[in-house]
Amino acid sequence: MAFIIERAQLSDAKSLVELYWDAYSENEKLGLPASASSVSVQEVEQWINDTILFVAKQPNSPIIFGTVRLKFNEDWNCFVLSRLAVKSELKGQGLSKQLMKSAEKEISDRRESVIRLTVAQKHPYLPAMYKRRGYNVVGERILNELSYNEFIMEKILI
Repeated sequence: MAFIIERAQLSDAKSLVELYWDAYSENEKLGLPASASSVSVQEVEQWINDTILFVAKQPNSPIIFGTVRLKFNEDWNCFVLSRLAVKSELKGQGLSKQLMKSAEKEISDRRESVIRLTVAQKHPYLPAMYKRRGYNVVGERILNELSYNEFIMEKILI
């Protein structure tokens, strides 16, 4: 399938909520709850306004098949890739890779050299997927309120 990856519009918010609920339900089943699995339209609209949010669509179609968000983190002084989501039936077909490439290109185009993400340490395949994409563990985030902790992973974009 050919996808167009573009900036999200406010009109995409409802479809994005449905996508997040679908994509993050897998994490819920794995015992790795994430706020994206119960995000509201208003929260997504806020993300569209305040962050860089990309969506993957097919030409001439309003259906959203995937998304990724970039948000600047003041403490780390870099952009953080987050809220990567792909429709359940398309997982494993390369759309995550396309979305991540688009996000990394956006960061490179801004003359930034580092991008980070966080991922549940217990996730059965995501840490390895990010490692294959060039991200390395640079730290750990302790989540006292949850049953898991996260790796902080970083990629140098040169």
